[in-house]
Amino acid sequence: MTRTLVPGPGYSQSWVDLVTPVAQASVDADTVLAGSAIDVRGWRSLAYTIKVAANDVDWTVYGAHSADYSDEVVVQAEALVAAGAAGSYAVTQAPFGYYRVKIHSNVGGVHGTATLVGMAKG
Repeated sequence: MTRTLVPGPGYSQSWVDLVTPVAQASVDADTVLAGSAIDVRGWRSLAYTIKVAANDVDWTVYGAHSADYSDEVVVQAEALVAAGAAGSYAVTQAPFGYYRVKIHSNVGGVHGTATLVGMAKG
């Protein structure tokens, strides 16, 4: 996760926390997208955008109160992202302190590749 200064309206700028994990191939079981975890305790809102390069991928967003995700719950139900398409999740008043994404192949044995950008701000 990196803290980044981004341009805002007019001449303003805002700090945000970004996660930009490297592309990851899906497997047949739910697997944490490495590098997708983000701590939003110091922020109000969170947004994830996932893009799939080849072969369909299912993704799910999880939220937790514990940093070890021992109490994680699904905050966005599993959703299909088709090859060449993108999906997104956003919450303006994040009720959990920690979030992460899990992916798996939509069709067994046919692995897709996903990239992700996550941003906490406000």
